[in-house]
Amino acid sequence: MTSTHKAWRLHAHNDLRFEDIPTPKPAPDGVVVSIEAGMVLSYTNRLLSGALPYSLPPMPFVPGTNAIARVIATGESVTHVQSGDRVFLSPHLRGDVPDRDPPQILIGLTATVTTPEALALQTRWRDGVFAETAHWPAACVTPLANLDDKPATELIGLAKLIVPFGGLQRSGLRGGQTIVVNGATGYFGSGAVMLAVAMGAGRVVAVGRKEAALEQLRDAFGPRVIPAVVTGDAAADLPVIKRAAGGTADVALDLLGAAKSTSTTLSSLRALRRGGRMVVMGSAEVPLELSFREMLANDWEVVGQFMYDRTAPGQLAALAAEGLLDLRKINVATFKLADFRRAVDAAAMMQSLDLTAVVP
Repeated sequence: MTSTHKAWRLHAHNDLRFEDIPTPKPAPDGVVVSIEAGMVLSYTNRLLSGALPYSLPPMPFVPGTNAIARVIATGESVTHVQSGDRVFLSPHLRGDVPDRDPPQILIGLTATVTTPEALALQTRWRDGVFAETAHWPAACVTPLANLDDKPATELIGLAKLIVPFGGLQRSGLRGGQTIVVNGATGYFGSGAVMLAVAMGAGRVVAVGRKEAALEQLRDAFGPRVIPAVVTGDAAADLPVIKRAAGGTADVALDLLGAAKSTSTTLSSLRALRRGGRMVVMGSAEVPLELSFREMLANDWEVVGQFMYDRTAPGQLAALAAEGLLDLRKINVATFKLADFRRAVDAAAMMQSLDLTAVVP
């Protein structure tokens, strides 16, 4: 390892600096990696400016969540990866304590609930992936077996898919079933459509307002993807979704971001069969208004899901390794690490299957 490396560090809101910082030795439960490709979220500009009310790590810190990397060194307690391994970095860190509700954070982004325990975890693991080198908790480092022949700029597509993959797993989707994906043309919604096809869904109802973008998803992933163009008028949207589902659907996944209305969420729920399940992962800014009578009469489940199970990255990578998931379908725009500011601007313009990444 070199004694220092280049990294982007946020010293204060709107005060981002590209500087040389010391390269740490791995903690007993840590892994030091060389970053090959780091994903840039669409709202990174709002994060850096303070426009988002996130509980950021203590400043200065290195932003950035998911990445593809190579292991340089491991701590003495780490056994599942070794130097030279290619790995996937996940930011979702849970406290390893015997508690029903352990603290959790997203490294390089936010403490989800600002308990003293979560803030302590965030202080220890504050730095993200917008750097040449990262020190990561071993619990969030997944080896990428049988994927060494793929370029990092292709594998970074896993970072786009891991969140909707967690939602699909929670939905209990089974082969041959019909699933409704609400917000299908969004950043994570388009990934959910791609994954649902790969996981064997018989019919994927892609719900959204942009007809051309929905048609592009059908062109990319085949005839099992059925576009359902909605308007936000609940009375008109429900029959559109049910028609696309061929009657009723088995499960639904809602991935609407910063929605100011839950109309299409409710329409997607009402398109489910009796006993159907909806997993909510979006960020609507208004309540989801449901009557007890309607819920009971239909035996529906509405489930909230934050991120994904800790084994999910490995399971997702296995889909790609077995050829069930073609990551080349994701449109990756890459920028050199030194051009990070341009990458942030490009990320804000992403649509559907787009992904922005920084590379060495």
